[in-house]
Amino acid sequence: MSYVTTAHYLIYWKLTPYERQHLAETRNTAYAASNQLHRVTPGDVLWIVNVYLGQLLLLGRLQVETVVSDSEVAQELADADPDDWDEADYYAIANRYTLEPMREVDITPFVPDLRFRGAVERLAGVDAQQLRSIRELVPESAKLIEQIWYDAKLEDEPTVQDVIEIREDEQAYAEGRIVTRTVKQRQRSRSLVKDAKERFLEKHGRLFCEVCGFDYGDFYGIDYIEAHHKRAIADYDEDDETMIEDLAMLCANCHRIIHSQTPPLTIEELKNLIKQNGE
Repeated sequence: MSYVTTAHYLIYWKLTPYERQHLAETRNTAYAASNQLHRVTPGDVLWIVNVYLGQLLLLGRLQVETVVSDSEVAQELADADPDDWDEADYYAIANRYTLEPMREVDITPFVPDLRFRGAVERLAGVDAQQLRSIRELVPESAKLIEQIWYDAKLEDEPTVQDVIEIREDEQAYAEGRIVTRTVKQRQRSRSLVKDAKERFLEKHGRLFCEVCGFDYGDFYGIDYIEAHHKRAIADYDEDDETMIEDLAMLCANCHRIIHSQTPPLTIEELKNLIKQNGE
């Protein structure tokens, strides 16, 4: 997907308690209704979000087929039930071949990384009021949102925390089978991530970045870290196993810099960059 020619937006949806509990059964991404969809064009992507208990939750992805203002036409295009219809000035109708089930993915840890086009370039924390207006993501943030959404989809119980928390161990874990989406991707092992955090804490007593030493616990008061595969997952054969030493714990900044080029920087290369710039 071209993130230059395709616009990606965050759009806020309210949920009733029942809809939240039965999200996949009661809501779908066949259409979105809003008074602010006049600038959305065919091919654009709407990322549906919601705020709940202080968390920013990603609910779904809607690839726009067309935008209409006539409610009756929109209902017909979306094949929607008139008794369960959201009234608005505009309706973004999804491409029916790209519909995906809705689910909840916590993206709260990535709020500081999100950037938007316009006067307000970032969110000031997690606040539903800030999301009442549709917001266009810059290309880098659109890529990040899509990566989080599909990475979480590969997990048995999809949460961002399962993907990013690790701990150190000598045990080998099978990283999972090849999963086919548009391209082949490797399913990450949740066992590896979960067990690694516990044993790393036992050994070091805290979680910290192995490159710059940043400690989220000291700064924010939370145990948080991101897992980085020193060897790209795409380079593994299907039956390859990942040892815990194949993972490195990085803060968000170091992780982003490592993946800022292809092939990614190594841990030692990034440490040398920091050392050179600190002299």
